[in-house]
Amino acid sequence: MAVYDKAYELARELKESPEYKEYQKARSALEGNESALSLLKKYRRQQLLIQSAAITGQQADENLKTEFAKTQELINMHGPIQRFLQAEERVLVMMADIQKILNDALNMLEYM
Repeated sequence: MAVYDKAYELARELKESPEYKEYQKARSALEGNESALSLLKKYRRQQLLIQSAAITGQQADENLKTEFAKTQELINMHGPIQRFLQAEERVLVMMADIQKILNDALNMLEYM
């Protein structure tokens, strides 16, 4: 059970990290802004469709690419969304680093 205790301890530490606190702050700023949330959801949907096409070896629809480029421009001009995406990325990088540390320590096989 000590392993699980350490995992919960790590989770508590992550919640106290500056990266996570900044993420929470950026997320809170977006939660009260319906138009920003709508734009972010649109961006994520378009991004997922384009990534899915790439993963399956297909070309994304040109109209989708054009719409995505327009959405990206709007995202780039929207300060609160930019802060949220940047904060989210920092938290995700931190979590990926932790996963790598664990994989390396346990000598887990890498499949990628």
